[in-house]
Amino acid sequence: MPLFKLFATILNIPRIIPSFILFCLKINDCEDDVKQALVHRHFNSNVFIGFCYLMVFDKTFRNIFYKRIGKLKYFVYYFMPPHDSFVIATYMDCGKGFLGIHPIATFVNADKVGENFTVRNNVTIGASKTGRPTIGNNVIVNANSLIAGKVNIGNNVVVGGGTIVMKDIPDNCVVVGNPAYILYQNDVRVNKPL
Repeated sequence: MPLFKLFATILNIPRIIPSFILFCLKINDCEDDVKQALVHRHFNSNVFIGFCYLMVFDKTFRNIFYKRIGKLKYFVYYFMPPHDSFVIATYMDCGKGFLGIHPIATFVNADKVGENFTVRNNVTIGASKTGRPTIGNNVIVNANSLIAGKVNIGNNVVVGGGTIVMKDIPDNCVVVGNPAYILYQNDVRVNKPL
């Protein structure tokens, strides 16, 4: 950790203490999120120091942490406010390893999100009259994408930038375009409509 960031983290210890206590109580739920964020930032540290670093320097991580701790967030919300334009539905079932990469203007409202889910900026995952999406494990949703309605996104799926998904996506696919089509399936180029 650079000296400046270490110094800034130390100065923020009074602000971090309430969140840190809740993190220790909910470590089983939050640990994979911290590890995922640290790997993305190429930051080699233990989970506790990494958590403090992320709470100080990554407001979007705070949103994920507050999702994990539920209503307990209201005890620490004031000290470490979350990012305003990154919204995660509170009732959503969310697997471990949730990562937001610059999730500005991002709204995640699904029935379920699997493990190791990554979301980028300007993404909307939301409901329609038919219901909300269900997203599998190891899914990456890139910038400016939309996933809406009662659709199932399989495991190991990459949704390309600017893609609009309104139909189910099978496992092991790369999906792009508007309307969305499968560019790769099982590492073979197929160019197949959904």
